[in-house]
Amino acid sequence: MRTMRTILLLAVALAIVKVCNARAADARATARFIDSITVAPVAVLKGADITGEHTFGTGLDLGAAVNPFVSVHVSALGFENPDDWRGSSVDESELYGRAKFARFANESFSLYGKGGAVRDWGEDVWGFSAGLGAELRVSQHVALASDYSLRAWFKGRDKDSLARALVNVRF
Repeated sequence: MRTMRTILLLAVALAIVKVCNARAADARATARFIDSITVAPVAVLKGADITGEHTFGTGLDLGAAVNPFVSVHVSALGFENPDDWRGSSVDESELYGRAKFARFANESFSLYGKGGAVRDWGEDVWGFSAGLGAELRVSQHVALASDYSLRAWFKGRDKDSLARALVNVRF
């Protein structure tokens, strides 16, 4: 009887240890995911017809790392309107993937490619973009980045380009 009680107590103790380890692993996984999130204010120059007149804009870019090389981002951009600055707060949105293809200087400088889907809310049109960029990691939590994308639109709208400068902040 005493042996049975000892075995039962040992089984309960092992079950508690297993549950605690599983919860600690979940907490570590959650912490790793939160550490992979980036928030970046963006300054933008949109070029009409690739070489035409440029329009200034600003926005916000949110990203999450899938692995050390690939991340998924969503951005919201608002552009100046010479006639009315009180226009829409979000003129365009983009969902894109970003893949690092070269890292230099002890992983503080990297080159990346990006591509994704674009939505212009003012003209109700969809498109896609592809581009290249560079990122310089200033510290563990801050990086400066710049990229350039060519964008093609559906519904007969002309192609354009987008040059961005970002300050990525990772928590």
